[in-house]
Amino acid sequence: MFEPMREYLKIPSRVEVVRAREIISASGESWDTLPDWVGECYQRGGMVISATGVTVFNGPEALRAQLADFVVRDHNGIFSVYGETAFEQNFVPAHSAEVFKLHAA
Repeated sequence: MFEPMREYLKIPSRVEVVRAREIISASGESWDTLPDWVGECYQRGGMVISATGVTVFNGPEALRAQLADFVVRDHNGIFSVYGETAFEQNFVPAHSAEVFKLHAA
């Protein structure tokens, strides 16, 4: 029998990302500029919006996003919040045109 592998790579998956400041701005105007899940989450009480941030709920867990933070929703509908540095270390754009823009800046 062979030894089990000890090191694994996490398979990349697509996530949807919205900055907290975008959610705050849209809540006063229109949800049309954001993915559908943002408005739906707010309407069902899964998101609380204030002038200084956004709180999203994963069941009983409340995640607080400050203005510049990224609210990330994975393919299972689970939320996470990342500051700018952590976000840049963990995510890359899904489309090559966005990667080009990122490196050209």
